[in-house]
Amino acid sequence: TLLTEVVRMLCAGVVHGDLSEFNILLAADGPVIIDLPQAVDAAGNNHANRMLLRDVANLRSFFGGFAPELLSTDFGPEIWDLYQRGVLHPEGVLTGRFERKAGAVDVGSVLREIDDARAEEAARRLRLQPAL
Repeated sequence: TLLTEVVRMLCAGVVHGDLSEFNILLAADGPVIIDLPQAVDAAGNNHANRMLLRDVANLRSFFGGFAPELLSTDFGPEIWDLYQRGVLHPEGVLTGRFERKAGAVDVGSVLREIDDARAEEAARRLRLQPAL
């Protein structure tokens, strides 16, 4: 299936980034995903998660027009969660269900990260200034 191909690509560390019905050809032996120049490294791109979720949502929306039961599935978050936990495999069985974790957000920790990043950037700029 196309989801198996999406999973296989992610297991190889690749997210298509622009997957839709327009980038799928139907060959005699099954679908072929094309147009990979914008593909990204799943581990090295900060937007890989969002891109994978969009790719899978595009497939769900298009194929959901033919199989409405697909419209209530949640394969994207399920796939990304399995990938993040290091347990995603092309042969794995997906359920299309994903339970989102709701919990308290540690705003203080986020603000400390922002302050640290600002301090690092300020130090970097000082190092780059020409000596007077």
